[in-house]
Amino acid sequence: MKNNRHLLEKSIESLKMIQLEMHDVMDSSKRDELDKIILDLEQYGDQKTSSQLLDLLGKCLSLVPTVEKLLRMLSEF
Repeated sequence: MKNNRHLLEKSIESLKMIQLEMHDVMDSSKRDELDKIILDLEQYGDQKTSSQLLDLLGKCLSLVPTVEKLLRMLSEF
């Protein structure tokens, strides 16, 4: 359980770093969505299942413009 909490904390920390780095590149709606997901993880992360956490992390990553473009390109094949 302690390892899960540590992993959650590190994930939140990484998402916040991505948020800072991508602030000027992301549009405001994506920044707002990322803010909400990070807040949700901070407040309720311990209550979520592993698959729910992975789903939220996937949503965060898909908001990053470069990843979003890559996913769009891959979906065209």
